[in-house]
Amino acid sequence: MVDFPDDLSDLEGPEERRLGYIESMVEVAGEDARHVMLYVTLALTAILVTLTQLPFDRLVGMPLAFRCLLLLGLVLVGAGASCFFRYVRALHIARMGIARCIASADAKHARQLWAGEVGVWERRGHFYRWGMKLSATGGCAVALCVAYLLLNGD
Repeated sequence: MVDFPDDLSDLEGPEERRLGYIESMVEVAGEDARHVMLYVTLALTAILVTLTQLPFDRLVGMPLAFRCLLLLGLVLVGAGASCFFRYVRALHIARMGIARCIASADAKHARQLWAGEVGVWERRGHFYRWGMKLSATGGCAVALCVAYLLLNGD
């Protein structure tokens, strides 16, 4: 991880350079949001494919433990998607705040909104981390149930 000076002295300098820094930060936040929205899309697609493409009669015929595991997996994947969406929403709000810093060329404030104590990762990064945990756990549960269906062969 890169260490930045605590006094933010690296953000002093010509206005053009500070504006370029802020504009780059706005772009990075937008790219981050688009990247995380791919996780949301993937999670929701996995739920829809599972519910629409697996034969319902075979799902109902699975042992109760596997049906419960499948349901739990789908719920966890959905909860993960919700966490990712909440993180994207926080990114959007932070991005608006950072963009507002362009008017005053306040690169220090922009950095605080992105990576400081009040920054998006410090205050809302737990949504991203939980989204990963929930989606991965739920995805594994769903994959286990799909594997059971494929290997059972009834």
